[in-house]
Amino acid sequence: MKKGKIWLIIALVSLVGIGIMGFLWNRTKPKEKSLANKTDSIDIHINTDDDDEKIDWSTYPTYEVTLTDSIKITDEGVYHLTGTILDGYITVDTSSNVKLILDNVSITNSKGPAIYVANASDTVIELKEGSTNYLEDGSSYSGFEEDEIGTIYSHDDLTFMGTGTLKVKSNREDAIVSKDDLKFISGTYEIDSEDDGIRGKDSVYIQDGNFTITSLGDGMKSTNDTDSEKGYIYIENGTFQIQSSLDGISSETKMLIENGKFQITTGEGSDVESTQENWGFRGNSISSGNTDSMKGLKANDNLVIREGNFSFNTEDDAIHCNNYIGIQNGNFKISSGDDGIHADKELIIDNGTIDITKSYEGIEATKITINGGTISLLASDDGVNVAGGNDSSALGRPGANNFHTDMDNGQVLTITGGDIYVNASGDGIDVNGSAYIYGGNIQVDGPTNSGNGALDYDGVFDIYGGTILAGGALGMNQGASDSSTQYHILIGFNQSYGEGDTIAILDSSGKEIVKYQSSKNYNSLVISHPDFAKNKTYTLQINGENDTTFTISSISTNIGTQAAGGFGDRGMQRPMDNGRGPRR
Repeated sequence: MKKGKIWLIIALVSLVGIGIMGFLWNRTKPKEKSLANKTDSIDIHINTDDDDEKIDWSTYPTYEVTLTDSIKITDEGVYHLTGTILDGYITVDTSSNVKLILDNVSITNSKGPAIYVANASDTVIELKEGSTNYLEDGSSYSGFEEDEIGTIYSHDDLTFMGTGTLKVKSNREDAIVSKDDLKFISGTYEIDSEDDGIRGKDSVYIQDGNFTITSLGDGMKSTNDTDSEKGYIYIENGTFQIQSSLDGISSETKMLIENGKFQITTGEGSDVESTQENWGFRGNSISSGNTDSMKGLKANDNLVIREGNFSFNTEDDAIHCNNYIGIQNGNFKISSGDDGIHADKELIIDNGTIDITKSYEGIEATKITINGGTISLLASDDGVNVAGGNDSSALGRPGANNFHTDMDNGQVLTITGGDIYVNASGDGIDVNGSAYIYGGNIQVDGPTNSGNGALDYDGVFDIYGGTILAGGALGMNQGASDSSTQYHILIGFNQSYGEGDTIAILDSSGKEIVKYQSSKNYNSLVISHPDFAKNKTYTLQINGENDTTFTISSISTNIGTQAAGGFGDRGMQRPMDNGRGPRR
């Protein structure tokens, strides 16, 4: 054989060897943290209309008007209004721009709106500093089209500004309506509405302001469903206290919240749960299939929250989106009769403090990514739920949500960081797909019934980093997967432990590596910690007394009693390290 051919064969063999090694490495190496999605990857681009901010009002004529009866404005200009209209209204009908300065104005109209913008390029309503203004419409309308209903109604762009106060009472339907873009720059608003409080068809854009809204419909909404660039809600700042019979804040497309303080109550609050027969129905029989939406925040397209303080008491989901939800920062206090946070597609949490004190399911989506933050949740069913449950608990439930199970990346839970506490009566972490844990501190106080487990997954549950303590019932106990790179143990106890009991793992020198204290009874426990190492001996300590000594000889180690469901990867039970369950 020629020397050249020999070198060629050696080179080919080397390439094949490298390929095989690469294949094996790619099969076993953990996914990189950089693969975890971030909130910044969510499309939340919004084109705001700023034409009103470009108007130089100093170039317009100014008129002083004392109101006594209905007036019609047909000329452009600035109108400084004072006085009272006992039964009438203001009409704006011009092709140019108009500013109305309300200075202790009171307008009531028994047969229509208080302010009606039939036509204008831009209409601005300024609330004069120190003023309190009152507007009220009638319970019936005469002389207006069927859809021209609102205490303040505008066919065109409408902007509010100023530092005064505006009180709006609607007796027929909505309080403030724009069929175009609706903007609030500043001001204080007290709204009592027979239907929706604030409705902007093309958009609702709030830069700042103080809003107190009581509504028998939605608190605030945008409704354009024919233009993907419209139908959004964008809130930069402000204080919001909303009590609505239906949704608190609802957008037909995107919703972006940069900051603000929000207190939102919907329906009859979280006391009415989604498992109750009367949940979500207002004047409709259950057989009709018509349900009312009573969510705190709801977007049909993407929803991103970058900062803010939120308090929810909702009959339906507190935060809901039919697409993607991203949470970058903020403080959230959630009490929900249904789910705490639900996204049909993906939920991404980069940071923030989320405290869910009541929910049916705590957080759920087809795909969930947690990169950081402090999360605590209490759920009557599953705590963290990826792509719905395999059990029958949600079937036919009035509050049942949809999932997009046809996503390219499948149903995945990814956790790269954060402090996460789950207290669930159903599955603690339920993944109808696979889970990948790279970091974070995770504690699950799981179910006490054997029909659910602290961890429940269909694919793999791979642990590459972080700390996991997951306690629950023995009947459906499921450990992590053998494809993990971080060592973990699955303990089955021959009796139950509960609140007040302490389980600890000590290394051979007696140093405590990890400790578990639960809020309820459990007889199964999954533990994974970065300090676990192969061929090292550890001691299981129960309430300060040494119980069992064991050696970690493989990625997955079983200790004590194991139920039929106690596999890591479903299908084959791993060997147990001893033949008895840990004693007390």
